[in-house]
Amino acid sequence: MKKEAQNRPLAGLSQKLADFTASFSLEHAPTNVLDNAKVAILDCLGVALLAISEEMGKILLRFALTNLSPGPCTVWGSELVALPRDAALINGTLAHGLDYDDRGHASTYTLASSMAVSESCNASGARLLESFIAGREVRICLDGLFPERSSGIGPGARGWHANGILGSIASACAATKILGLNRQQTLAAIGLAAGSCGALTRDGGTMAKPFRVGHAAATGVTCALLAKEGFTSDVAAVEGPYGLLDALGVIQPDVLESSVNNIGVDYHVQTHGVRVKRFASCTATHAALEAMLRLVQKEPIPPLEVDSIECDLRPYSLLRLRPERGLEGRFSMPFCLATALIYRRLNPEDFTDERIRERLIKNVMERTQHVPGSKVLVVNLKHGKKITEPIRPAKDLTNWEEVFGKFNRCVSKVLPESKRSALTDLVIHLEEIPSIRRLAKALSLASS
Repeated sequence: MKKEAQNRPLAGLSQKLADFTASFSLEHAPTNVLDNAKVAILDCLGVALLAISEEMGKILLRFALTNLSPGPCTVWGSELVALPRDAALINGTLAHGLDYDDRGHASTYTLASSMAVSESCNASGARLLESFIAGREVRICLDGLFPERSSGIGPGARGWHANGILGSIASACAATKILGLNRQQTLAAIGLAAGSCGALTRDGGTMAKPFRVGHAAATGVTCALLAKEGFTSDVAAVEGPYGLLDALGVIQPDVLESSVNNIGVDYHVQTHGVRVKRFASCTATHAALEAMLRLVQKEPIPPLEVDSIECDLRPYSLLRLRPERGLEGRFSMPFCLATALIYRRLNPEDFTDERIRERLIKNVMERTQHVPGSKVLVVNLKHGKKITEPIRPAKDLTNWEEVFGKFNRCVSKVLPESKRSALTDLVIHLEEIPSIRRLAKALSLASS
């Protein structure tokens, strides 16, 4: 028989998360925690607005028009308004729709849930920022649950994906913060979220992956609203016997325990910053992709002269070795390398069905070979020449100018320049805004 919860290494984990969430305030956080959180928010809003004009965004808007009831919350980049749970669903899905949000994806559901509840309550910008940071820190402190999939350890190696598993808990914590729930109510919301989660690694390269993010945001909002009304749950649903951790089969509780014990002492958004992506594809593609871009800058390569490309194709995380659709290309190393080789770039608009079907792209993809564990990108030419480039850690966008540049590129087709400037200014001064509805108005296309 399993040990009782109080004798287990992670006893009280749910309570620690609830205590941190209920007690956290901006006054406790160093200035750069707020600054980095704003970077994450601006980047997340930018990539969500870009997604609204893509195929998935258009489908979501059709779904919203047909199925959602009007409410007080803005559907970003549209004229629509919805109830809080529905807005969290749509906006969270948009935020992860292009896999262009910051690495780890913690900003997506946390911002979508925070914004939805903030707008419905007419909360201040400071409350939104407080909620976003609290939810994001809860999510990151649980990262130890998901070691690298390629290690064969943990739930990720068995097919679970962190977004939908941990996102519901983080979103619930963020929503409870806006609602001003006490520790016991927050604990109830965490318990409800712990059993209301799910996401599969298999989803990568499909619309189901961002949907899990939207679902996590909506679930978190639902759990917080139920807890506000007095709905209860098990107080150790995460760590207790037959709870979430047992169901996931976690085998290294010491790693997780260390992270949770430091929550509120060390802030991840301070110590690690925000890892803002340069490319709208799965993180696992970026290091080799950057190697290819360096290579073609040094020596342009005629695609028809390529005999083969050798690279670790990262099949544990990149499931789409032979993609058939543009969105699958985001999870395909062969496609990303082929596009970079031929066009000497990889932009968000490159992930289209038309590009996937290009004869030259398909030809190069077919010549891309998997070399497990390789730290080098190799391009072999037909006349015998071999060109190599070391694969280095991927680079992130690291300063405000780079992030602003990405944001403006993302929203240029969706928002007029006046709204882009207003939105940027509102995020920079977020803690000074008396009503978050000013920010929501800048995200809306509805006429004033």
